[in-house]
Amino acid sequence: MTAADTPPAADVRRELALLDQQAQQLKDRADSDRRLLLEFERIPESDSAALAADELRRRYQRTLEQRTAVLEKLLHRNREHCERIEQHNHALHQRIEQLRYKLKCVRYELRKALGVKATTGDDDEADEAEEHQPREDNQQADSHPRGKRGAPKGHKGRTRPIPNKIDFIELIPPPEQCDCGSRQIEPLDAYDFNYIEDIPPVSRIVTQRRYQRGRCAHCGKELRHAEAVRGPPVRIGPNLAVHLTLMNQMGTTFRKLSAFSTRVLGIELSPSGVLGIVDRVGHSLKGTYHQLRQALRVQTVLNGDETGWKVMGVAGYIWCFCNKRMAFFHPDHSRAAAVIEKILGKNFAGTVICDFYAAYNCLRKTQRCLIHLLRDIKKEREVLRTSKLLEQFESKLKEFIEKGLEVQAMDEAAEKENEKRKLEKRLDRLAKMPVTKGKATTLQKRIEKYRNDLSRFVSHPDVEFHNNRAERQLRPMVIGRKVSFGSNTHKGALRHCIINTIVETCKLQGQDPIEFIHRAYTSGGLDVPDICSPPAG
Repeated sequence: MTAADTPPAADVRRELALLDQQAQQLKDRADSDRRLLLEFERIPESDSAALAADELRRRYQRTLEQRTAVLEKLLHRNREHCERIEQHNHALHQRIEQLRYKLKCVRYELRKALGVKATTGDDDEADEAEEHQPREDNQQADSHPRGKRGAPKGHKGRTRPIPNKIDFIELIPPPEQCDCGSRQIEPLDAYDFNYIEDIPPVSRIVTQRRYQRGRCAHCGKELRHAEAVRGPPVRIGPNLAVHLTLMNQMGTTFRKLSAFSTRVLGIELSPSGVLGIVDRVGHSLKGTYHQLRQALRVQTVLNGDETGWKVMGVAGYIWCFCNKRMAFFHPDHSRAAAVIEKILGKNFAGTVICDFYAAYNCLRKTQRCLIHLLRDIKKEREVLRTSKLLEQFESKLKEFIEKGLEVQAMDEAAEKENEKRKLEKRLDRLAKMPVTKGKATTLQKRIEKYRNDLSRFVSHPDVEFHNNRAERQLRPMVIGRKVSFGSNTHKGALRHCIINTIVETCKLQGQDPIEFIHRAYTSGGLDVPDICSPPAG
């Protein structure tokens, strides 16, 4: 019941006051009649006195009945009013609990954003008092001890491997003085070794291309190469173009690439000049990009995710679909299901591993990310740290994942089918077990809604129970977005997706992105290795 459902307090008080006034009037009348009856009892007996006394008794009885009815009505109205107040108080109590929970969540997020120790619960007041206390510089330094270099405790250390090829040998003479103070040192035919890995001094290489002219023996016309006549006389070579493109793909801005080329390499380039080079490289990769897009539609398993990417300051998105062999990125202004159908087709037969975003509901088969559920539960536990119900909820979900992986590794047989049915019952119990109100109940509804899409990984060995693969592919773009703030044009967003698609797919297939892009750039995209077809055998 809300405040609007409760009658105004003034109307209730007015009605109760009227009933109380009627009851008081009836009480006064009954008292008056009772006194008259006492007086009649003192009068000598007569017919007229007896009739008057009988009439007075009947009136006194009616007055008592009327008063009883008014009192009962008054009691009933008071009881109704108390019930309304109790219901209203209960609704207010629930609202207060909701606001307290939201306050804890906001407080936790604020502390986390400010870098303060994210604690919630009964010790919040103590934490606030501690925050306002002055801290000494040495105490602040001690609270963030510097970590020891090297591998974590319990991990095997690792150093750089000894190179297979040695380009130069530098001979270092023996020490000039012994620990005893003597300087008479005799060289031995024994050596200690270490190695230095470095790059040669960076300098530009200028190649003059001489296009020889010719004359037609038939008509006498002088012939010249088209590329020698058209365009600027000085061009940037493919090696620099490829490296500038890869540095841009890794997040280096065009302005920084311009400074690097001009100051370090000695090849003067403006930011717009770098943009033009990267744009030409991206254009040479378009053919392979569209082939990968078509190859997506015949994949059996894909991971899908999306992230925000502004174009000209307007909100947009970059979609990612990937698996163990390819990664495809697509820019779009929309985040709707129509984008998925545009990329994968309306009748995609494979399984897509994704989060719980509703746009993926257009797909026939999905595996929803169980790690997202665990993250939400963990976040809720950080707000309600003392909740045993949330602890049990998290534990049961982890047990479901562990058991699911065991069943996934089993050979197809009747035993595996039996274990699948047991897992489905585990999932049903998860959706019905007692949990805290709020986010946890929402998660249970999510489990119930996507019941079949949470255990699909058990039946398919290539399907993962999490969507970490797509999130890892998108993470470099998320980091680069902090520097670039998106793209200035849709063409720039598409170029960024094309280059990232080619580079990440080459990495997944063990091919050198530098060599691939170099061949594509020098051949206009015609002479490139095949990265779209499935592996042979």
